[in-house]
Amino acid sequence: MARFEGKTVEQAKAAAAIQLGCTVDKLTFKLIQAPKKGWLGLFRQPAIIEATKPITLSVIKSDHKPVLTPLKPSSRDEAETVQSLTDKEREQLENKRHYEANLAKMKTESLALVDYLIDVFKQLGVEVQPQITQQTVHDLKIDLTTAEPGKVVGYHGRRLNAMEVVATTFLIYHGVKDPQVWLNVGDYRERRKRALTKLGQQSVTRVIASHQAVFLDPMPARERKFLHQMLEKEPLVKTYSHGREPYRSIVIASK
Repeated sequence: MARFEGKTVEQAKAAAAIQLGCTVDKLTFKLIQAPKKGWLGLFRQPAIIEATKPITLSVIKSDHKPVLTPLKPSSRDEAETVQSLTDKEREQLENKRHYEANLAKMKTESLALVDYLIDVFKQLGVEVQPQITQQTVHDLKIDLTTAEPGKVVGYHGRRLNAMEVVATTFLIYHGVKDPQVWLNVGDYRERRKRALTKLGQQSVTRVIASHQAVFLDPMPARERKFLHQMLEKEPLVKTYSHGREPYRSIVIASK
């Protein structure tokens, strides 16, 4: 039996029906794990079921009695097919299966994450409408539509950055491998990137003029990486990170 997940048992059954190409009422399933809401949704457990669909049989006419033959190849036939492959072909097949399983996991848990974000922001007094704009095996980009963007973003993006950490933790807890979540509100990320570019250029000018290092405010790893890469070709200055998370910041100094 193949395993399927969902926020509820009904959703898991619906996912199984879609994957197996039949209606829910024709499924044979076994409940493996009952769903749990958890605390604030963070420790939520999905419903997990094992499900199969009825084997479709074709009838071959005979003078004596009908003979039933499976339309699909048996597992033995499949095993023999796999055994006939080269090592490289088997490795490619296995990698494909892992990729498809990981992508299906991301798709399932990203939908649960959308519900979680709605619940968390609601408890913070803000209504948001998350929309998934990009999704791969490891990366997930979500735009948050809201009438109160300032409350979602927070001071210098601190609330939005914190929610990215929480969202990534949510996916890791629910079994997604090495996820990275990007949250955005309107064009905030684009405006923040322009602001960081201006900040970096002004800081370089100050360092060259005063020969004194400039310590920038703490910022998330993604923003530090952007500044490091932007300033690495500057011939008269160098950059390095200072401090510990979540107060780690960039220092720009003379070479």
